This record gives sequence, structure tokens and C-alpha cells, in this order.
Amino acid sequence: MSSILYILNEDLESLLSKSIKALESPDIPLSLFKKQFHKHQVTTPVIIYEDYIFTCIQRDTLYFVSSIDCKTNILETLHYLNEFYILLKNYFNVKQLDKNIIMDNLVPILELIEESVDFGIIQITDSNLMKDYIRIKVNLPQDDYKIHYDSSDEEKTNYHKGKKHIRKELTYLKKKVLGRGTHEHSKSIDKTIEQKHTTAEDELVDEDTYINSYIAKTTIMSVSWRAKGIQYAKNEFFLDVIEKVEYFMDFSNNIIKKNLIHGEIICKSFLSGMPTLKVSLNKIIYQDKQFLSSCKFHQCVMPDSVDEGKVLEFVPPDGDFVLCKYELKRHVNDLPLLKLISYEVKPKLDKYKLKLFVTIESTFKKTNSTTKLNIKIPLKVLLEKYDIDLSKNIKSRCDEGKILFNVSDDFLLWEIGAMKGGNSQLKMGADFALFNEEEYLRQQEELKTSMNPPPLRTGPKLEELYKQIHEEKCNNFTRKGESSDETKGNLIKMDFEIPYNTSSGLKVEYLKIEEPNLQYQAFPWVRYKTISDDGYAYAV
Repeated sequence: MSSILYILNEDLESLLSKSIKALESPDIPLSLFKKQFHKHQVTTPVIIYEDYIFTCIQRDTLYFVSSIDCKTNILETLHYLNEFYILLKNYFNVKQLDKNIIMDNLVPILELIEESVDFGIIQITDSNLMKDYIRIKVNLPQDDYKIHYDSSDEEKTNYHKGKKHIRKELTYLKKKVLGRGTHEHSKSIDKTIEQKHTTAEDELVDEDTYINSYIAKTTIMSVSWRAKGIQYAKNEFFLDVIEKVEYFMDFSNNIIKKNLIHGEIICKSFLSGMPTLKVSLNKIIYQDKQFLSSCKFHQCVMPDSVDEGKVLEFVPPDGDFVLCKYELKRHVNDLPLLKLISYEVKPKLDKYKLKLFVTIESTFKKTNSTTKLNIKIPLKVLLEKYDIDLSKNIKSRCDEGKILFNVSDDFLLWEIGAMKGGNSQLKMGADFALFNEEEYLRQQEELKTSMNPPPLRTGPKLEELYKQIHEEKCNNFTRKGESSDETKGNLIKMDFEIPYNTSSGLKVEYLKIEEPNLQYQAFPWVRYKTISDDGYAYAV
């Protein structure tokens, strides 16, 4: 079982520590962990020293560390640390965590630890239940941290919508009755309507208490991921099929080393009551054995529906959740969505020029197009092999988009944006000037004898900026004991996004929502999207 939990910053300074077992001092395990961490020089998930076993994961700029005993399952603890990190992100509604968020929200984080771990044993890490159970105001340094709406704002919106709906009904009732009654009778009707209005508003206010009264019971119920009494003015369900394509090819040797699809079905549920959803996927779910073997479903999915392989049946959690994750291996002969056709480097030493040409081609459907497409073309090898003169401007041209030179990381960024499918091709070219020693010496001699000042030069001096940045980089690498050769500079990386498209062919045939008690009208929304993984690259 876990004895103590730490959240450390990038310098391994403690931001928060929570003793789960009675320890003499939390500083002793932390000091031992720091010594062993610096000794290894790298982030290892498990560090063993004497009687101490430390599990550690690095997320964003923070380290989540737990000290455990020898009887504890190490993988279970590592899984909890990762789930706790996700819990904090979802609870605070932020893209990433940093030390400022941790320091400004110590009380809610300690409460989350109390509820997620009991005597070192993992309990609940569901952010939706935690938001309903732990209602403490969070402090965020900036609005930029937020990724989606605040739950309290939505509750206020639903509350006011409920009030408006009640007012409309009561006004209609009043007009209908007053049209047939006397003046004295109308006064009594006004009192009755006012009492009903007040009672209805009290019911809306007490609804929050009604929901939270079931949270403790929810954890021991068969449907432990959803609380009772959830109400929404408009019932909607959003389902996104998002696939990340990982493709790695050695372009010089024409060898494909990776061709994978990492898929997720992400849902957002805003449904009242206890609905049951039925999602039917196309033939891939029961024809492709690889899909079922690699697919990991959320606990809400009924096992019988998975075994039958036709319709997925489940009671969804409230809010955001991942319905399933899957991984598929594509065949070697399957074409990549974006293909590198040519990469040519043509040095013209007699003219002191270096030309670079790149051509790409789209292989997805003609009806689709990318909403984002950025290509990083490495220059590190060229800058090391050739003496490129950065004092002269780099001339570039392309069929679509624009080309930018990243001085610090040595690459050209080709921002295309929208590119149509159907085997359409786009080309780009860049011209670099090579250093001409004869011309340089001649200019220096002319400057010595000339009475005229040197010509005025506008724009940034790239050669000075490049030298300054790379000298600082070399110093940083030397301090950390790392080598700059570890960074590969020969990968053409592609970052793209293709909506309304799935590489695996997975489709949702129908989505049915049933709530027998309330019988409301629900609005399902289904969306598809294919994006590039970090490993989508060509080695040139």
C-alpha cells in the first residue's frame, strides 16, 4: 500500500505531500528519492533503495511520486498516479498542470486524495463523481488554462432555464383562469400561483442536494459511474470517433517501419435520468478479430453486448468519458494518408547555391480535405554538411500556404492548412546561399579603401541570431550532461487533421437513446476525425 504521496516541481521541490500512513517525517523519504533520482539521471518509473520503493511518473512539468511497501502491486500504483493526474486535469478543467495550479488549490487536491485513496487502497478516480461530491471553489491563474465550460455555470444556466419554463407555464395558467373568473377569484389564483412558483423554485434549489445525497450510495451500486437525479433542460449526447495515425518510413531505403492506428471513441453525455444507449458499429467490430482483441471498453459497457459483437449497450456516465480505445495494425501495402513523393537536395557549388525540393501527395478520399496541415522539413544535416550563408535571405516558394524558417530548431515549417484529397500534389522549394569566401574577401578589401559607408541592411541578422541561440543550446546540453547528437535532425514530420474521415473504416450505423421513466426527446451527434500522431514522419 502507498505510504506517502508527493507532487514535485521540475526541480524536485515538494509542492504537496500527503501522508497516508503514520510516518516520522515526510522529508526523509523525499531526500532519499532525490539522491537516487539524480544518481540515475533519468526518470525511471521504479526506484528501489534499501527499505524504500518509489514509484514515479512525469506529467507536464510535475513529478507524481509515491512511496510504497514491498507487498504493494507496483503497476497498480503507477496506474493510480496516472489516473490521479487525469483526475486533477478534469477536475480543474485545464489543458495541463503546473506548480501554480497545485499551490493555489491545495485544499481541493488534498480532498481528492482523501476520496481517491483509503488507507493506501485505491477507491474512486472518476472526475464526474468527484465534481459532484467535492464542491470546493478552485483558483486558476488565467482563463487560458480552461478547456471547457465550468460546471457551475451550466448548472446556473439550467436553473434559470427551469425558472423561465415555470414562469411561462404559470403565466399561461393565470391567463386561462382569469379569462373565466372574477376579480376576487383572480387574487386567490395569484396567491396559489405564487405559492406554486415558490415551491417550484425551492425544488430547483434543492435539486443539488438531491443529487449529492446519492453520491455515497452510488459507489456501492451496480451503476457506480453515474449518480441518480441528473436533470438537463436539453438532452444531448455527443460521440466522437478520433483516430491517430502513426506512420514511420525510411524514405532513403523505402522501408516502412510503423503503420498503426490508435483510435478512441470519446463521448460527452448531457442526458437526464438513467438512460440506456445502444450504439451499433459497422461490420469491422465483428469481422476484424484484431479490433476486439485490442479494444478496451469503459466499465459502463455491458459485457454481453461486447461478446455478441453487434450492438454496444451501456448506461453512460455524466459528462466526458472514453467509451473505448483500440489499436490496429495496417498492412504494409496500405498507403499513408499523406505521402512524401520526393525529397531532393541539389547543391550548385559553382554558383554557390543550394536548392531543396519537397513534393507531397494526398491519398485519402477526394471529397475530404485537411483543416490543418503543417510539415517540418529538417535543416540540421544541411547546415552541418554545407556552409550556408545566413546573411543572405532564404528564397522559398510553394503551391499552397507559406514557409517559415525556425532558427532555433533548424527546420523549415511549411504551413499549408487545407489540402484536398484524391491524389492531389503540392510542391515547395527553397534556395540557400552558400558562403563565398572570394566574394567576402573582396567586399572586405573594398570597405577598407572605400569612403562610402556600407549598405544599410534591414531585417534580422540571422547569422548572429543563429550563432547566439546555438551557443546557448550547447551550454545547456553540457550542463545537463546530455549530448546534442541525440536529437535526430533527419525526420520530415507531418501534423494534420482530416475531419469526417476514419482510416480504419469504423462507422456508427445508429445511436439509440432510451429512458423509460422520463421518455424525453434526445439529440445524438456523431463526428469523425483523423489526426496525425507524433510519430508520423519520414526519415530522409
